[in-house]
Amino acid sequence: MTPSPKRLRANVARIQAMSFAWMFMLLMPVIVPYFNSHGLSMEQVYQLQAIFAVSIVVFEVPSGYVSDLLGRKGCLVVAALLRGVAFTLLAWVDTFWGFAAFQFTAAIAVSLYSGSDVALLYDSLEALEDLEGRRRVLGRRLLWMQSGETTAALVWSAVTILTLEDLAWANAIAGWVPFLITLTLVEVPRRTLEKSKHLANVRLILREIFGASRLMRLIMLNLILYGLATLLAVWAFQGYWEATNVNLRLFGWLWAAYNLLVALVGRVAHRIEARLGAANTTRLIGLLPVLGYSGMALCALGATPLLTVVGVLFGFCFQIGRGLTQVVIKDALNTRVRTELRATANSISSLGVRLAFAVLGPAMGFLIDGYDYPMALAAFAGLFAVMALWLNRALARELGDARTMSYPHAP
Repeated sequence: MTPSPKRLRANVARIQAMSFAWMFMLLMPVIVPYFNSHGLSMEQVYQLQAIFAVSIVVFEVPSGYVSDLLGRKGCLVVAALLRGVAFTLLAWVDTFWGFAAFQFTAAIAVSLYSGSDVALLYDSLEALEDLEGRRRVLGRRLLWMQSGETTAALVWSAVTILTLEDLAWANAIAGWVPFLITLTLVEVPRRTLEKSKHLANVRLILREIFGASRLMRLIMLNLILYGLATLLAVWAFQGYWEATNVNLRLFGWLWAAYNLLVALVGRVAHRIEARLGAANTTRLIGLLPVLGYSGMALCALGATPLLTVVGVLFGFCFQIGRGLTQVVIKDALNTRVRTELRATANSISSLGVRLAFAVLGPAMGFLIDGYDYPMALAAFAGLFAVMALWLNRALARELGDARTMSYPHAP
């Protein structure tokens, strides 16, 4: 039985609230200094993220498949429960392997959450037959997510009298809020995959995403590529600020500004796409990480206050690209994929990002520790320039004169 329109609308509002609470992480603006305060090097910080990424590789697609097969709400409840456990663990441990246990637990939580929230949003809006709302939903979701992280950064900036350890425990308490929200969600009846034909289901998923359409394949690969570019940069930001003599007290304000920009860009992403056209929007998304890595690398060569400010500003390139990618390209994927495959498709995109990060993240950390930030950032500017010439140009050519990447209706 389909829930009433009132309950479906409440579902949408509660998922958006959960997006805010999920990203409300008080420790995140200083997570790298927090790890460093326990004796970890930058290479070890990236190794921890590689552990997180490998764990995502193991759990991401199975969790999306379970969500498509058995239900969105159950996955979200377990995800939020494990998230609360993970952040409690983070406040308690103080060794590399303790932090590795935190990353492993958090990875399972993120795997179960990833894709299920978006799938339940789209399921709810399709049941309401709200096609226009569905087109705007990813921008609103991104706004709520980044507002959560921005608010947490501002709260951190206002309570800098707390030690990093105190902040970790406050973060642990806040980490249980999403679990309470998930208990109020309702499942939306929908078509599901055959529960007894797992091999056939896998073939169907791979054919739909990678075999049926060159455009679908390029959308997925570009979504992975630019998710990776941003993730690598995000874990370099705080160390880069330290290396360029940014005061630690400013980290919260900078983290808030970075995340607020993602939210604002995500809110107007489809307007930007409508103005520039799908192909030019794709080209802009491809240019931004190359510009960000290159600019930060050049500014790190000097030690003047002006270069520090300009280097921080170049970091905004990644946030603009993130806002566009997570709305325009992700919407293009979700409006094309079939309802019964939607959570798995979103999980595959996240899997691709984490798998690539598991390889390239430690390489970034090694270059930072061994050769410093200018060399590391320049190397990755070159890498993403080459990747953009391959995947980004192919997607732009495929889109041609299209005004938008997404379908007006899901298949």
